[in-house]
Amino acid sequence: MVEAIKHFQKRAEKAIALEDLLKNTEFPKKIDFSDLPSLEARAKLYIKIAQARYEAGDISEHELAFHRCYAIEVQIHEARWTNGQYQDVLGPISEKMRSVEKSYGLSDDEYWPILEAPDEYKSLSKEYDLVMEQKLLEAFSEFGADDLRELYINNPEEFYKLHDAGRVAVFQKDEHAKLKSIAIYYENEARACEDAGSFLAAAVMLGSAIESRLILTCLENEAHIRKTLKTLGLTNRVLKSKNPLTWTLDVLIKVCSAAGWIPNYETGDYTFSGQAMMEFLKASRNQVHPKIKVKNKGLVVGEEQFKDIKFAHQLLSSTLNWPNNSRQKDADKVGASA
Repeated sequence: MVEAIKHFQKRAEKAIALEDLLKNTEFPKKIDFSDLPSLEARAKLYIKIAQARYEAGDISEHELAFHRCYAIEVQIHEARWTNGQYQDVLGPISEKMRSVEKSYGLSDDEYWPILEAPDEYKSLSKEYDLVMEQKLLEAFSEFGADDLRELYINNPEEFYKLHDAGRVAVFQKDEHAKLKSIAIYYENEARACEDAGSFLAAAVMLGSAIESRLILTCLENEAHIRKTLKTLGLTNRVLKSKNPLTWTLDVLIKVCSAAGWIPNYETGDYTFSGQAMMEFLKASRNQVHPKIKVKNKGLVVGEEQFKDIKFAHQLLSSTLNWPNNSRQKDADKVGASA
């Protein structure tokens, strides 16, 4: 109890500090990328505000990481590069690259796609990139982001995962794109829960993920949905709204089933009901409610039980009427349209 009170006392103090910082700070709105001292001062202020927002509980660590990276990469690193700050190191490499281009007959406005360039040019290009990377790492340290620097060096996959999650949280406003990201986020959370042996939490996440996918499928197929609603007799009076975001999971399942997006799965000897699988996922998601759980037998979800939930989700999400998972064959289409 004492720890909890201390936590909220500290949070209140940080929230007040953030409010004071925002009230008393005049943040420059225009960016002059040729004015490096001004850019560096702006970047420091940008990071300070982001850190204050994080400490006040206003943003996640993903958003904080993105804001810090944005300030250092764009407002500092790229500005220094475009203003010739790195020319003493990069200039000689650029000259060698240009000499190679000329030796192969390329004019000033002609370039190779890097995969088609000769080996000596590729080697110089790699040297150039390594210098740029080293300058970025130095900028991370210079602006108090040694934690990001170490993550970039030791676990680049995790660095970009953190960075991208923050970017999506900050910039993604389109409902369709956000629903795609939400579904994938829930599925990643489910995977993390499964790896930790927390199968009930994983089940709830997959139930929520399939709900996100059903909503998006409806949103991306408006004409077909209108026909399906008419066939089912689901009027505005019944639905309260024609926006799938407001529908219950029961309504989403009913509509998507009638639209033909929840099929049965036939093997040589068995036919598995897609409708039953969807109801099963709904029941799994609803286990988050104590009033539901107390009426069911057992308090836990075991590993074997979770396998049914996981594979039901895999089957159903793979047959919904949109490219719906970053690991599927048609994922490139999603990335191109997001």
